[in-house]
Amino acid sequence: MNNLFNPASWLRALGQPLVLVGLAVDLFPVVGVLMFGWNAVPLVMLYWMENIIAGVLTLPRIIISGASFGRTGVAAGLAMSAFFVFHYGLFCAVHGTFLMVFASMSGGTLSDQPPVMMDVWAMFNFGLTSALHVDYFVYAIIVFQVLVLIWEFLIKGEWKTSNPIAEMFAPYRRIIVLHLAIFGGAFALFLIGQPMIGVLALIFFRAIYGVVSNSKGAFAFDNDFNKAIDKMGGRENFAKALRGEQID
Repeated sequence: MNNLFNPASWLRALGQPLVLVGLAVDLFPVVGVLMFGWNAVPLVMLYWMENIIAGVLTLPRIIISGASFGRTGVAAGLAMSAFFVFHYGLFCAVHGTFLMVFASMSGGTLSDQPPVMMDVWAMFNFGLTSALHVDYFVYAIIVFQVLVLIWEFLIKGEWKTSNPIAEMFAPYRRIIVLHLAIFGGAFALFLIGQPMIGVLALIFFRAIYGVVSNSKGAFAFDNDFNKAIDKMGGRENFAKALRGEQID
C-alpha cells in the first residue's frame, strides 16, 4: 500500500505507453459530465458495462492460453469458458441489478418504470441510452481493451506464460474492490443529489485505480489474493493438473 504514495512507482507506471492510453480513456467521461450533463447514473452504468466488455474479452484469453497446452488444454479452456460465462455473468447481473435499483431511486420513484432485474442485455441497453453519447465512451473502452488483448496478450506473448485458470480469475482481481467502492460511492451520490463534484470524484478515483491496475509491477502489490492468482498463473501447475498430478 505504501507504494501508492511513492513517486517512483507513479513514474514507472506513467512511463508505460499503455497505461497512458488507459488513463486517457478513464478520464474521458469528464467530457460526458461537463459537456453532456451526465450525472452518476450513466457514469456507474459505464463502469458496469466495462465489466461486461472485460468479461467478453477474457474468453479468447482463456481459450488461447488453453490451446497452448494442446488438445487437453483446448478442452479445459472451453469448459472453463462456459463456467466463466455463467459465474461472471451472474456476478455482473447481480451488480447491475443493484445499479438499476439505485438509478430508479435517484429518479424519485420505483413505480413509474420498474428497474430491469437480472437481464444483462437489457441493462446494457439501458446503460447505452442512460445519457447523451454514452455509446462513444463504450467504444473507447472496447478499443482500449482490444488493444491490451492484442498488444500485451498476443504480440508480447502473455499467452505463453499464462493458463486458463489464471485468465478466468484475472477479471475478478481487477473489479471486485474497485466496483464495490464505486457502487458505494454512487449510492451515496444518489442519496445526496449527485453533485457534480462527487461525480467527478468518482471519475478521478477510477482513473487512479486504472493506472495502478494497468501498470505492470510498478506498484508491486503483494496481498493474498494477488499471490493466489500469480500461483495459478504457473504453467507447470496447470500442466500437472491436466495430467492428473498433484499440484505443489
